[in-house]
Amino acid sequence: MVATDTKNEEAQQREQAFSLPDGRQLAYCTVGEGKPVLYFHGTASSRLETLLLKELAFTAKLQIIGIDRPGYGLSTYAPRRNLSDFACDVNLLTKHLGLESAAVLGWSGGGVFALAYAALFPERVTNAVVVGAPALPFDVSTAHNNPLARYAMKVPYIGMLALRQMRAQVLKANENIDAFLGSKEWEKMLKGCSKEDVKFFSNRTWLSLLYRSMAEAFRQGDKGVKAVLQEHQLFTKTWDIPLSRIPPDKVFVWQGAEDKTCRVENAFRIARDVPGARLEVFEGKGHCVMFDYLEKLGEILRS
Repeated sequence: MVATDTKNEEAQQREQAFSLPDGRQLAYCTVGEGKPVLYFHGTASSRLETLLLKELAFTAKLQIIGIDRPGYGLSTYAPRRNLSDFACDVNLLTKHLGLESAAVLGWSGGGVFALAYAALFPERVTNAVVVGAPALPFDVSTAHNNPLARYAMKVPYIGMLALRQMRAQVLKANENIDAFLGSKEWEKMLKGCSKEDVKFFSNRTWLSLLYRSMAEAFRQGDKGVKAVLQEHQLFTKTWDIPLSRIPPDKVFVWQGAEDKTCRVENAFRIARDVPGARLEVFEGKGHCVMFDYLEKLGEILRS
């Protein structure tokens, strides 16, 4: 679990932006030095999520590169029409950085984009780990037992209203994390989490970094809200990239058995769709499972 202070985190991060051929900006944040790892952050988060992985980067000698998807953080908004567009953006970034190959890590919604990148550019991926990732098509109503989510994704107007409310709550929490820890919103959020995840969310430093990353996701206002909505809508569709393109034994699928954000059946479906995927389900663990096994994760990414 992360236990360093925010000022030290800020001193260690390196943030930059890359101009894509069409003029859009792609922002990224790097922590650590060593073997490169492309990090695909969760949905409604940002490049700053890499700060949660600083311990992993420095103990495992990894250079972890977290990239804002379009509309999040400092990356120029663009409509989410498919999974391949962002994968191509990332590939252009790797060429710009002079990376011939890299490991890939995707958490939560980021796991979908990590798999898409591995399928489109398998020759550039040494190995990939996806943690708590949705399998497509994903039933968004299963996340935290929210049956209304399914309808919100089908009716953009309703979805935008719901996500604007979410943005307001995230910004409020980020502004005063201590006040948030004593709020009704906090109590409500904990009810939708596993017991193991509650331990992470009860760590003020960890939670502060997480909400800072989520607040950054909404930096662009309604463009950020629209990006979140369109991303969820993509998740409700079938894969538009054949996962069979990924070479055997290249993908590790990690899943907490008690994950209430992305339930365990998603991991089994991904393992079925990806050739030779190595599935590991961690009993008693939740959505934050990878932070309990950073040493093991580092060994996989380094290999």
